[in-house]
Amino acid sequence: MTMYVYHTDGHPVGFLFSTFIHDLEGVPLGRILGSHVYRLDGGYVGEFHKETVVAKPVPVSTRDLQPMAAPASIPSPGASFSRRGLVDYGYPDVFDRLYDGRSRNDELELAIAAE
Repeated sequence: MTMYVYHTDGHPVGFLFSTFIHDLEGVPLGRILGSHVYRLDGGYVGEFHKETVVAKPVPVSTRDLQPMAAPASIPSPGASFSRRGLVDYGYPDVFDRLYDGRSRNDELELAIAAE
């Protein structure tokens, strides 16, 4: 059975295969190690929480990893349904960071430069 990854508003944005996160077209985007989510270039993205990728504070320091080889694309498992009865846990969705290559450190540097 496929485990889908959802946006915090309830629509599916990807799925898991082994420890890799793929978009709905089957393209590998990142990897989950424990609850930490990383892009394939090794950049830390956020936490996997309640079937979503969110910016959730963690009590331990997270750091970027070495880049990892992308697995082959796999066929899409097909569309899923939107989840009903969502609970707002208060964490912003960061699934899009799997696409754009921004790391948490990049955002911190931008925020410091803006001050």
